[in-house]
Amino acid sequence: MTYARALIRPPIRLPALSDRWATVLRAIWILFFGLSVLTVVVSTIYAVRASYWTQPVMQQFGLDFQVTTGSKLIVGTLPGRDPALPISAEVIAIDGKPVPPDLQILGLAERLDSAPGPTVDVTVRHPGGGTHLLSLSRTRITSTPAEERERNLRILARLVTGVLACAALLVCSLLLALRRPDDPVAMLLAFAFVGMAATIDPPLQFWLWTDRGIVSDTLGAVFFYLLLIALASFPDGLFFPRFSRWLIPLGIPLAIFVSFPHADEDLRGIAAVVALLAVLASQIFRFRREATGIVRQQIKWAGFGFAAGLLLLLAAVVLAAALGDDPNAYTPLTSLAVLLLFSSGMAAIALGLLVALLRFRLWEADTVITRSAAYAVVTLIVGVVWAASSDLVKMVIEELIGRESEIGATTVGAMIAAGVFAPTQSAVLGWTRARFGGPLDQIRDASKRLKTWGLTEAPEEVATRALAIIDRAVHPDASAILLHMPTGQELIAAREASAVDDPRLVERLALVDDEIPIGTLLIGRRSDGNRYNRQELEAIRKILPTLAEALQVSRGRYSRDIMMQQRLEEMAARLAQLEGGAPKPASS
Repeated sequence: MTYARALIRPPIRLPALSDRWATVLRAIWILFFGLSVLTVVVSTIYAVRASYWTQPVMQQFGLDFQVTTGSKLIVGTLPGRDPALPISAEVIAIDGKPVPPDLQILGLAERLDSAPGPTVDVTVRHPGGGTHLLSLSRTRITSTPAEERERNLRILARLVTGVLACAALLVCSLLLALRRPDDPVAMLLAFAFVGMAATIDPPLQFWLWTDRGIVSDTLGAVFFYLLLIALASFPDGLFFPRFSRWLIPLGIPLAIFVSFPHADEDLRGIAAVVALLAVLASQIFRFRREATGIVRQQIKWAGFGFAAGLLLLLAAVVLAAALGDDPNAYTPLTSLAVLLLFSSGMAAIALGLLVALLRFRLWEADTVITRSAAYAVVTLIVGVVWAASSDLVKMVIEELIGRESEIGATTVGAMIAAGVFAPTQSAVLGWTRARFGGPLDQIRDASKRLKTWGLTEAPEEVATRALAIIDRAVHPDASAILLHMPTGQELIAAREASAVDDPRLVERLALVDDEIPIGTLLIGRRSDGNRYNRQELEAIRKILPTLAEALQVSRGRYSRDIMMQQRLEEMAARLAQLEGGAPKPASS
C-alpha cells in the first residue's frame, strides 16, 4: 500500500525502514541472495564444461558458433574448412532428423558427439531462407603445449575475472544488508547488486546458452530500476532535485524498455546510459550544494566508483562496437577483453557505492582519486612517448640500414619511455601533493600561521582557528581546547562539543611548551567512524608543540594586556576621584 501511494505521490525523501519492513525485506533478500549464489556456482560449472567439452566437440566437427543476445544459436564453419560458411546459419536437421527450433548449443554438441557414423549430415538454413547440407567428419584437434597453455590461461582469466566481479557484487550486497538493514538506499542497492551478480558473466552466458534469456532480461529490468531509484536518492534517501522523485513511477516503463529483448539494442543502450548519466548529474548538483562533510565524501567515493566503472564499461562498448555485429570478427582474445572490461566495470561501481554507504575511510577519497588520476596521466604520457618514439626510431633505422627493425625500434622506444617515466611521475605526483596535500602537508602549512596568530590574537581566537585546521586535516567528530588559567582549566574553544565531559571527546592530548603545561587538546573519533591513519596521527602529534607555543605566547601577551588595561582603568579611576575631591574655586 505504501509503494502504491508512492507511485501516485512520490515522497521527497525515502523514509527509514521500520523494524517490521526491515525483517520482511531481509527475509526476501536472503532468498534472492541464495538464488544468486546458486546461479553463479551453476553457471561457472556450465562455463567450465562449455570451454573444455562443448567448444572442443564443435571444433572437432569443423563448426564455429555464436549465441545471440536473443538466445538464438547460429553456426558456420571454421576458417580453412570447406565449404566456407559464415556464422549466420540455423541448424534445422541432423542426419535427416529435424531438431527443435530452440536447439541449444549443449544439445547440438551432444547430438554431434553421439552420432553413430563416421560422418554427420547437418542441414542448415541461411538467413535468406536457403538450405545447405554439411557432411561433417570428426577430426582430432592437436595443439602444442604452448597453445594449450595459452588457451587455459585465457579461460582461467575470463572465469576468474567474472567470478570475482560476481563475488564483489554479492559481498557488497551482503555487507549492506547486514550493516544497514533500516537504510532504504542501502537495501535498494543490496537487491540491485544481487540482480547484477546474476546477470553478468558467467551467469549471462548460462542464461543465453540455455535459452533462458527471459530470466536475464527480467532480472536486468529489476536491478536497473532499483539502481536508478537508489542513485537518485543517494546517499541519505533525499531526492535532489525534487522532480527526480518521479523516477519512482516513471522508472518502471523505462526499466522494461531497456530490458525488452525485441526493442532496438542501440536505442535501449542509449536510453539506459542517458538515464544513468542524468541521475549522476543530479548528484553533481547536490555535491556542489552540500557543505563540506560526510555527504560530500560519500558522493566523492560513489562518483569515483562510477567514473572508473563507466570508463571500463565504455571501453567494453567501444570495443564491441568496433568489432561490429559480425560474429566472425570476434576472436577469443577480443571476446575475452570485452568480458573482462564489462565485469570489472560492474564491480568498480558496486565497490564505490559500498565504501560510500558503509562510510569506510571516507576522508581518503581525495587521496585515492587524485593519485588514480595522476597515475592515469603518467600512464597516458608514457604510452604516447613510447608509441611516438618507436615509430620515429623505426623510421630512422629504415633510413640508415635500408630495412625495418621492429624489435630494435620497440626496444629503443621502451628505453625512452622508461627514462621519461620517473621524472613524469615525480612532477605529476608533486603537483597533486601540492594541490591536494594530505594531513601532514596541511598541518605543516598551518604551523607558521599559528605562530603569527599567537603574536596578534587572543587565546580564544588562536584555539578556534587551530581547531578549524585540525578539523580540515583529520576530521574529528568533535574537538575542544582547555587552557590552564590562574583560576583553573578553562574551555576556550570547541567544535561540535558543548562541554568538557562530552562523551565524543575520547582523546586527551597534553599541550606542553618547554615542559610547561599549557592546556589540553580533546578530540573525538573520525567523523566517518574509522580509526585515524598513520599520517593523521602524525599530523596531530606535529601540531601539538606549535599550538602549545602559540597559546603560551598569546596567553602571556593577553595577560600583560589585561594587566595594563587594569592599571590604566585604576589610574583613570584615581584621577576621577582627585578631580571630584579638589577644592572648588571661590565665588565672586
